[in-house]
Order: sequence, then C-alpha cells, then structure tokens
Amino acid sequence: MVAESGRVKGEVFAKQLIVNGILEGDCHAEQIQILANGRVKGKVWSNNLSIEPGGKFFGETAELPDQEVVTLTSQTKKETATAKGSSQAASVSDTNQVKVAPKTAAKAVKTA
Repeated sequence: MVAESGRVKGEVFAKQLIVNGILEGDCHAEQIQILANGRVKGKVWSNNLSIEPGGKFFGETAELPDQEVVTLTSQTKKETATAKGSSQAASVSDTNQVKVAPKTAAKAVKTA
C-alpha cells in the first residue's frame, strides 16, 4: 500500500496494490486500486484495475500475463573450518515457491 503521504518511484510487483499516494513506475499486480488521493504514472499490468473518483492514472494498461511458479531449492554443503585442530560442519536445506515475471521480462545475469 502506498499511503496518502507516501511516494514510490520504481517497478512494483504485488498480489494486491492499493495506492492513495503517488506511484511512478511500472506495476504488476493481480488487483490494483487507486484511491481518491492516489496518483499512478506508468504502465500497469493487471486483470483488475479500479480507480475511485478523484484518483488519477496516467499511462498504459495491459492484461497481466500468465506467470509460472518455480520451486527454488538452496542447500549449503558441508563447510569445514580448521581452527585449533577442530572442524565445524553445517548443512542447510530450504525450499520456496516464487512467482516470477513473464519470460519476456526476465533477464539473465552471468556472474564470475
């Protein structure tokens, strides 16, 4: 939520977005509500956009594309530290599901 005294500049990804302040940038949300004091400037991807009387929207709208759910698994393998002849080991496993932006908006970054 962007409160009446709030201001956001940038790209926003949310399930539900309520704007009563100022939002400048692209928005991706299943439901977007622009309240009476809300101002949105940018491109909006949503399947449910509502604007209360007094609310302002300057930009373009598009239907929210289908998103895919990706299961991420992170695991830290055994790490051995040899301090004063002793060793420590740690193992962590965690699984999360994350919605990702459509393939057309995704960018790959290669790290060294």
